[in-house]
Amino acid sequence: MSIILFFAVLAILILAHELGHFLFAKLSKIKVEEFGFGFPPRVFGFRRGETIYSFNLIPFGGFVKICGEDGSPSNLPAEALTRSFGAQKAYIRALVLSAGVLFNLLLAWSLLTATYLIGAPVSVEENGIPGNYFKEKGVMIIQIQEGMPAELSDLRPGDYLLRFFGKNEKTLEISDIKEVQNFIANHPEEEIRMDYLRKGKVFSTKAIPLKNPENGKGILGIAMEKVGIVRLPFHRAIWEGLKTTVRLTGLIAEAFVDFFTGIFTERKILAQIAGPVGIAGIIASAAQSGPIFILQLVALLSINLALINFLPFPALDGGRLMFLAIEVIRRKPISAKFSNIAHNLGFAILISLMLIITYLDILKLMQ
Repeated sequence: MSIILFFAVLAILILAHELGHFLFAKLSKIKVEEFGFGFPPRVFGFRRGETIYSFNLIPFGGFVKICGEDGSPSNLPAEALTRSFGAQKAYIRALVLSAGVLFNLLLAWSLLTATYLIGAPVSVEENGIPGNYFKEKGVMIIQIQEGMPAELSDLRPGDYLLRFFGKNEKTLEISDIKEVQNFIANHPEEEIRMDYLRKGKVFSTKAIPLKNPENGKGILGIAMEKVGIVRLPFHRAIWEGLKTTVRLTGLIAEAFVDFFTGIFTERKILAQIAGPVGIAGIIASAAQSGPIFILQLVALLSINLALINFLPFPALDGGRLMFLAIEVIRRKPISAKFSNIAHNLGFAILISLMLIITYLDILKLMQ
């Protein structure tokens, strides 16, 4: 099931991206030769107007084939030349190239809006949302540290901590993060029992906090947040969805800057990246926490995909925009041969990096 979910998420992300290119090309009267669902070989297709809509064997997303996008439309008839990508003004080509990124951001906005309509876990503090919209406030686990007692006890992100039981002590009904931290700190190397809420059901588990050698306090290996479930009316959900999309885009952009800065200082920088195998595991974990977490994760992945595609690297949309900017500055088209070689080389580098990262993901699973 997790594999099917992974491919479904991947298809949604890529199709949203390609749909942006497709619609903006159509609106700009550029000839779109094919819109493909999945990747070749083609299973079947049909023609509607001048465009072939194909359904292909490899269900990883989709693609758009735009007339003259490779920069060499010389074999086209004179009538088609005027509607080729390369014949358009620079700002139109820039809009078409940017449309995929825009649609990934719009997808994130729509998904985050949906979470606020359904009921999204939101930090109680500093959110700007009136308190009357909050329901079911509690302490939620937002991160589990690998190899720590919390992971071994099968606690997961999205679980609400309800109560703790210590040896010969009264039950601690949890209402605050500080209470949890103090309880764990006071029980190093002692078995504790915890009740928690997951998907509306109460479960119990046991754990033995590790002893911090520096101060002797207990450590469970969890990060927590005081959250409440927020359900908003449609107009408010749209606004909060937009605000969250903008905030997450800024945070992810900062993380990208830190990542590329760290390339020059960190030797194991690739180990910090999740490839297809790692992402599949993250999606499977989100699925166990509930549908809201899947929607939030897909929104995050969509923002990541948008920002990655905006990087000025050959084969990516940002690389094509960079070449277009150079063309505008030089007031002279870049050689189609040079452009194709650069983008093909960039694509080969990206595929190689993906294979390396996938290999590292597999090594992590084997550890």
